[in-house]
Amino acid sequence: MRTGRLSLFVLFLSAACLPISNQAQYRNGAPHLEKHGDATQLVVDGKPFLILSGELSNNAATALQPMETIWPRLVAANLNTVLVGVSWAQFEPEEGKFNYSLVDGVISKARENHMHIVFLWFGCWKNGTSSYPPYWVKKDYIRFPRIQIGEGKTVSISGPVEVLSTLSDATRDADARAFAALMRHIKEVDGTQHTVVMMQVENEVGVLRDTRDRSPVANRAFAGQVPAELMNYLQSHKDTLIPEFREVWAANGYKKSGTWEEVFAPGKPATLGIPVQVVS
Repeated sequence: MRTGRLSLFVLFLSAACLPISNQAQYRNGAPHLEKHGDATQLVVDGKPFLILSGELSNNAATALQPMETIWPRLVAANLNTVLVGVSWAQFEPEEGKFNYSLVDGVISKARENHMHIVFLWFGCWKNGTSSYPPYWVKKDYIRFPRIQIGEGKTVSISGPVEVLSTLSDATRDADARAFAALMRHIKEVDGTQHTVVMMQVENEVGVLRDTRDRSPVANRAFAGQVPAELMNYLQSHKDTLIPEFREVWAANGYKKSGTWEEVFAPGKPATLGIPVQVVS
């Protein structure tokens, strides 16, 4: 999508987007989800809230001035919410030093235009690549390793690619610290007004041009046992799993333990079950 171009849609809730609250905060009217039968409802300030949203292009909010022409278009379209990307590179240009100016500016303009915000965190990954981490992360291949692809596979390149490995504690922790700082700041400046109603925690973690990471650490994990925690979850949620995933597991006999290939079958099916480390 070109910078400044606007796509309009009704945002339906998904697992990638989470309301910024917890159970203890509900009494204060913080945004949260409520179950009503088979439906899940977003509640903002004590009332059901249907998000009618405009999504900005990836880099539209990397500066406040270019957004001046966007706000009137959102208002004219009778929208009530805007999805805005937050770049880790801009938020933490130096390690441990956070720049809140863009976030504050977007929140201020949203209030001025009587709109809500869903922030999209562009951290370690965005659309299967790692284009939004700060330079101090990108330049350090030792502390923040990349995935490897192509070993024994028919792909156009072989070796490391510019995608951060999900199997690095340092990568996970650096992203988590930045995201936590962002959430703390939003709570400080918006904890009562609830301009920000939801957060997308990460964006499309994945491996392009191959089915999985083929670095030595990834190969060792792939050859090991599927974690018991995951297998316990799959067994207790069998009826509500994503259908495509459940079909792969079912086709191999719903096995309850083993390596990835033993549980999900050799080849591509096994890669469908590989989880990533979750930033928390």
